[in-house]
Amino acid sequence: MSCSIPLAQYLFSRLRQLNCHSLHGVPGDFTLRALDTLPESGVRWIGNSSELCAGYAADGYARAAALARTTASPQSAVPRVGALFTTYGVGELSAINAVAGSYAESVPVVHFVGTPSRRQWRSTACIHHTLGDGRMHVYAEMAKQITCAQADLSCDDVGEAVERYDRALEECVKQSKPIYVNLPSDMISQRVPSSLLSRPLHLQPAPNDKTEEDAVVATILSRIHSAQMPLAIADGLGYQWDLAEEVNELIRLTDIPATCFSAGKGLVDESLPSWIGPLGAPTEYSKSTDLALLFGPLLSDTNTAGWSAVPDPDVSISFGLDYVCIGPTTHHLRGKPTLQKLILRLQEGLAKRTHREGIKRSDHVAPGSSSSIGQDAFWSRMSSWLKPYDTVLLANGTPLIGGRDMRLPSPVQVIASGIWCSIGHMLPAAQGVAAAKRDHGTPGRTVLFEGDGSFQVTCQSISDIIRDKLDVTIFMANNAGYTYERLLHGLDAAYNDVPAWRYMDAARFFGAKENSETYPVLSRKVQTWGELEEVLADERVGDGRGLKMIDVVMGPEDVPEASRAGLKTAGDALRAM
Repeated sequence: MSCSIPLAQYLFSRLRQLNCHSLHGVPGDFTLRALDTLPESGVRWIGNSSELCAGYAADGYARAAALARTTASPQSAVPRVGALFTTYGVGELSAINAVAGSYAESVPVVHFVGTPSRRQWRSTACIHHTLGDGRMHVYAEMAKQITCAQADLSCDDVGEAVERYDRALEECVKQSKPIYVNLPSDMISQRVPSSLLSRPLHLQPAPNDKTEEDAVVATILSRIHSAQMPLAIADGLGYQWDLAEEVNELIRLTDIPATCFSAGKGLVDESLPSWIGPLGAPTEYSKSTDLALLFGPLLSDTNTAGWSAVPDPDVSISFGLDYVCIGPTTHHLRGKPTLQKLILRLQEGLAKRTHREGIKRSDHVAPGSSSSIGQDAFWSRMSSWLKPYDTVLLANGTPLIGGRDMRLPSPVQVIASGIWCSIGHMLPAAQGVAAAKRDHGTPGRTVLFEGDGSFQVTCQSISDIIRDKLDVTIFMANNAGYTYERLLHGLDAAYNDVPAWRYMDAARFFGAKENSETYPVLSRKVQTWGELEEVLADERVGDGRGLKMIDVVMGPEDVPEASRAGLKTAGDALRAM
């Protein structure tokens, strides 16, 4: 390596050190020269069809770390961040929805923005992609609201620019949140000593205060010992905060009944004897629990049945990224090391106790071959089709509420939105997951359960998947519109309809080659149970190779039966506002 390298190469080389091997984005005039340095950094460019898709893909890439951790050897790489590169103004604002979702759901994403030169920043010229009023910093100010750190590289000292960037990267990893990096066009080629790349990034947070940690662990142990009706609840932020291993070990040791909110699906090994199914609505046991252990809680209305399933705060103990809450008291301790110490104490002295809620879950009887495909039977059937190491993405809508009730093999990662719930998120996120699996050799299929409304928002991601020859299997719930919204309000309203597309032509329209042996593409439309069974039995669908699109026709008013009452309650609340 030469003694000095361009600043842009330094930025991307740091990404590579964090095991981010792919950079998503859309090129623009302020970014082009920076992209020339990618080959030397070892980071691959994935051009997306839109900046919004790039943002969602970077989000999916970062989330893929959760499953990668379960298969990683000491020599293998786990992605620490996802990344995207957009141009100033028009590009970054197209991506802001996705970045905001990453912030809301604690996903570490690096958003590079190529901006005008420092001279132009300081001038009063009317520059393209601005608002025409001289407020050059207005977009960066917007980004401050949805990122945990910002690295403004418009400084005169390139050494200072490096420091700002490294500090922001450290915060991205430590806080598990997006960051914003402003790269002026005249800083791209500024020379940086290559030796700076050997300087370690400080990614580990400060250790817990031992005295406070010991006291908190002792209190939690006492509560576990005395609890008569304990309950363990996994939630979506447990993925991003790397709590899965500790959560499952604690449940194995204690045999505490385990459940999850929608976004936490897959965090708990569902083969454990104490797994009692998801908490889609409050149960008699959950309402009566005298100890609720919450892991990575994201207590939004959509994630907790309008907060009705949230346990009593007075009996709750929550483990977060940088906090442990016991009832109303918050302790500023890292959740993961606190759990690790708790597990050590449990291993030393607690005999396993059996707690059972006694819930029996029944499988749906398979319909006749000529029957239409209903939501409840579909999700029950898909449970047996999934395989260990699959990454399953649930689109916002009926897949989110139906997929919650699937029974999963282990390990399986589920990506489901717990608060942002932006339609169109999961198709480009699946592209990002598939790219991360390929980059890091993570086994398993990428399986997306999509909705027709969501597909129409970000359908161009199909072309990104095809161009990069990524392996993605898509089951699309084609129910002629926004069924989730129909059940909330406007059952027969035209605004809940979507145009009728020929979905099975999508792959061909977006450039897939027919009869390719190196990248197989298969599209099928199924309207009856027999047709669905035929597709699921097809090894070409099950092997996970290439692009598979299964258009599953369902009724426009059909939702999983268990969610119907909750949707009615939510609709009543909406009309009462």
